[in-house]
Amino acid sequence: MRLELHLQPDAYAKPQLVLMTLGGSPYCMQLELLARNVGASRVCADYGANRFLARGERSGRQMDWGDPAYLARVARVPAQLRAQGVKIAQLVLVGVSYSGFANAQLVATHPELRPAALIVVDSYLDLPARYVALPPGHQTKAELERAMGGTLAERPREFARRSPSNNLAGLAQAIRGGMRFVDVWSTSPAEEREFRGATCSRLANAKWLGQLAALLDRPVTGYVTQMPHAHALWDRGQGLLQLAGVRPAAKQLRARPVTFAPGTNTPPAGSYCGA
Repeated sequence: MRLELHLQPDAYAKPQLVLMTLGGSPYCMQLELLARNVGASRVCADYGANRFLARGERSGRQMDWGDPAYLARVARVPAQLRAQGVKIAQLVLVGVSYSGFANAQLVATHPELRPAALIVVDSYLDLPARYVALPPGHQTKAELERAMGGTLAERPREFARRSPSNNLAGLAQAIRGGMRFVDVWSTSPAEEREFRGATCSRLANAKWLGQLAALLDRPVTGYVTQMPHAHALWDRGQGLLQLAGVRPAAKQLRARPVTFAPGTNTPPAGSYCGA
């Protein structure tokens, strides 16, 4: 594991907001503007095998894809920072695309983290669905097969084990403990086309929020936008923090709330793309 810290000058003196994400430098940079605007520190973890450190290095990318041993190490980071004197008033996990999945899997398998909020943007909660959406020969498909030790047909249990969709009980436990879960995704035609539905299909988020509502025995709200990929974070990051109850925002996120009620097997109309 590598750790990238961008701490505020008063991080050891004044309790403050800490934004945390997984996926390395490219995903850490996506939190830079938000952190600067709200005066937050950033904590960014990276998988040791990953060499996707900047644009143009895609061939060296190797994400953890829910590696249990790696996530166990990452889960200890906030406590280690506190032990070193970092004053964490609120820990908020924020991720877009891959890092949204990674953060969700971290909390789902380590609810003892007890973050104030988990914010997932234009991502997916199910690895099998993500894999199926990828075209043959795609780099991410090959990366997943390396991480899982085979194809989905060969390693179905491993794909499931590393999916938040298979660990919803952990997410429910974190929510019962006080964590706010903000799941935002775009159903725009451009989003559906670029990712072949992987971030907006019924199996990306909608199905699992319905199942999460059943586990919690109360409604769960998701947020649907028509924004370009990741722009809910880039352009309206403070609006995401407002939805999470972290702090107010001058400009709210342009999103439609969608309520998933317990006991309903069919996701609400307009909550996903495709048939």
